[in-house]
Amino acid sequence: MEEGKIIMIVDDNPIDQMITKHVLKTNYLQDKFVIMDSAIKALDYLEKNLENEDAMPSLIFLDLDMPGVNGFGFLERFNNYSQHIKDACKIVVLTGTEIVEDIAMMQADPNVHQLVFKPLHKDSILPVN
Repeated sequence: MEEGKIIMIVDDNPIDQMITKHVLKTNYLQDKFVIMDSAIKALDYLEKNLENEDAMPSLIFLDLDMPGVNGFGFLERFNNYSQHIKDACKIVVLTGTEIVEDIAMMQADPNVHQLVFKPLHKDSILPVN
C-alpha cells in the first residue's frame, strides 16, 4: 500500500468502518480515508471524481453485505468504468459471509484484488501494487 494515497472504505456498519480504518492507520501508516456508508454514495463519489486523479482512491475496501445496493451491485456498476479507473482503484472485498456461491463470485470478479473475511486485521491483506 502506497503511503499518501486515498483509501475508500464502503461499509454500512460504523464499527467495521472504525476497525478497518484503525488497522490501516496503525499497521500500514495510511491517513487519507474516504468513508462511505453505502455503495450508492461510494459510486456517486467515484463518478463525480472520474477526472480528478487526486481524489480517486487507490484502494477500496468494499463490504459485501449492505442494504440497498450491496457489494455485488457496486461491482456491477464499477465494471462499466473505463479500464484506466479499474486499474487505478484496487478493490478488497470485506465479508462475513460463509455462502460458498457468494465467495466464488467475488473471487471470480476480475476487479476484486482480494477477498478478506471480517474483521480486518493486520495480517489479512496481501501486498497491493
